[in-house]
Amino acid sequence: MSTISVSLPDAVMMDVTERAQKNGFTDVGEFVSQMIAKISDRQRYVEILAIEGVNSGPSEPWDPEEIEAIRDRLRSKH
Repeated sequence: MSTISVSLPDAVMMDVTERAQKNGFTDVGEFVSQMIAKISDRQRYVEILAIEGVNSGPSEPWDPEEIEAIRDRLRSKH
């Protein structure tokens, strides 16, 4: 296993330490390692979805009602 050293602002380090403790990690390094692994997995998944989208064929334009419905759903989340 390789090791890296990272400098973090105090506020960020406090947040990372708190999150690690809340999630039951034995130390911050284990937490950060797990988060990096999750980000990598998620990135691979997004790439797979993008390739599936490209391979699915030509797209069709959305009509204005569809666009407005999407905007309304996004606004309601805030």
